[in-house]
Amino acid sequence: MNKVYFAVCDDDEITCDVVFRRTAAVFKKCGIEASGTKYFSSAALYNNMIYSPEGEPERYDLVFLDINMPKYSGVDVAKAIREKSEQTDIIFVSNREDRVFETFAVQPFGFIRKSHFSEDLQATLKMYITKKLTQESFLVVHVNNNSSMSRLPISDIVYVESMRDHQYIKMIDGEKVDVRMTLGEIENKLAQYDVIRVHKSFLVNYKYVQRLETAEILLTNGERVPVSRNKAREVKDGYLKYLRKSGYTI
Repeated sequence: MNKVYFAVCDDDEITCDVVFRRTAAVFKKCGIEASGTKYFSSAALYNNMIYSPEGEPERYDLVFLDINMPKYSGVDVAKAIREKSEQTDIIFVSNREDRVFETFAVQPFGFIRKSHFSEDLQATLKMYITKKLTQESFLVVHVNNNSSMSRLPISDIVYVESMRDHQYIKMIDGEKVDVRMTLGEIENKLAQYDVIRVHKSFLVNYKYVQRLETAEILLTNGERVPVSRNKAREVKDGYLKYLRKSGYTI
């Protein structure tokens, strides 16, 4: 992808304009063709992307959302967007850092603090361009049953489960791929990404963690996976590191 279509939604028109202009400038500087739309109300964005009674809903690659807005909060709009599409990336731009954990259910790409807008915007967009617009990383696997090779986007892998002689890779679209590899082999191939062994039978992609609990992880797709007692500290520390790297303030 060498172009991006984005939207910025903030009920403060000045802030909305600043986010829009600065985002467009970063993309242009990086040689990315970008265009988009400004929305000064969450209702307007909702009507264009979700409800849209007068025509086809608008589709965006990337949406910036404030959290506190009249009628629909940014989190409400994000949930509606996520129900429509797993492909649209969402970045929150807000001064409500206390509500950051509420956003995890919609799998946002990042969280930009208004109090640190310039530095957070640069870091988040740099990561977005690197991960989304330049080179998609794939895990090449040998699929059981049909003896074929398949390329799985690593960013779409939710978790990997080992069941006896089979390894099942669960994708964000719900597909469960039975692959002819050991869990250790998959773990080694994903070692440089945000995928961690949480249990002797499970690898989990931090991108899809909604909440860490005492002995298990709640994932953004509603599923739960166990966490080994001897892995609990490593998993927690790694998750906090992932959140900070992704622009969240913890």
